[in-house]
Amino acid sequence: MAAAGPPRARTRGLLAGFANSADLGGLELPDGRRVPSGRIIRADTPAHVTEADVAAARAVGFEAVLDLRSHDEVRDCPHPLAQLAGYRSLPLIDPAAEARADISRYRTLGEIYSSSLQRNATHIAAIFAALAESPQGPGPVLVCCRAGRDRTGMVIALLLDLAGADREVIAADYALVPELPGPGAPASPGEGHSGGDAVLRMLDHVSAAYGSTSGYLRRLGLGNGTIDALRRRVEP
Repeated sequence: MAAAGPPRARTRGLLAGFANSADLGGLELPDGRRVPSGRIIRADTPAHVTEADVAAARAVGFEAVLDLRSHDEVRDCPHPLAQLAGYRSLPLIDPAAEARADISRYRTLGEIYSSSLQRNATHIAAIFAALAESPQGPGPVLVCCRAGRDRTGMVIALLLDLAGADREVIAADYALVPELPGPGAPASPGEGHSGGDAVLRMLDHVSAAYGSTSGYLRRLGLGNGTIDALRRRVEP
């Protein structure tokens, strides 16, 4: 297989008005491969966008928009692309499970992410099932939450890990998107958002507790066909 060319510079703000939007295209995979552009775009959900911004985003031709925010967040700030046929509200956080959890006992953001994998397992399973089942046409899938960071970052990190991306590559992708101020972001005791330590700790937990990301997804009840479909989302 021919060696891949040099990686293109990846920047935030791919979509006008969506400050924390970025294409996964160009990220390194095993054997010199790279994630093709236009497959998966991660983003925040801006509270205010112009009509021109919405028109430009619609023109991208998204096959699906997976909104990981809570139902309350969606109600208070509808997604700018909510009218697209492929839009789905899929909260990552299970409010009943969160209400029973004592988040204050976790020392780092990585521990919060790791514990979330079990606490919010049913919701996470629905997100990955929807991603696998979304049409893989010419347009990309948009994965988004409020800041495009924590919830989106967890899902994207697991997807890239499933495809075999080096974990330093995954951490760098996570760190590309800074946290946006405001309500809805988890507390980050002992860990800032400037690097990828939190997502690396989560992936280490996945390896220790489930053997691999594919093992975790199987524990969620996803079958081999669904897991293979998820890999194809980011593989050339």
